[in-house]
Amino acid sequence: MRGLSRIRKVVAVLLGLAAFLWEVRRSGGALEGLLLRLGGELGIASERDGPYLLLQGLVRLLNYEVTREALEEEEGSFG
Repeated sequence: MRGLSRIRKVVAVLLGLAAFLWEVRRSGGALEGLLLRLGGELGIASERDGPYLLLQGLVRLLNYEVTREALEEEEGSFG
């Protein structure tokens, strides 16, 4: 049963992420533009700005935030 519980958690996270990206894509705006740029959007007419670029942008944004927080914690331990 423990493995099934883990699978349910992963599925729940993935569904939540899919719903979030759906809403970002549907509503457009500044967040969509930021995530697309971070995801590697080239800005050419033939390019498809799909969910993969949004997801890649979100991953890069989260990595940036985690790194920034870790660096701030390290600065505090030296000061």
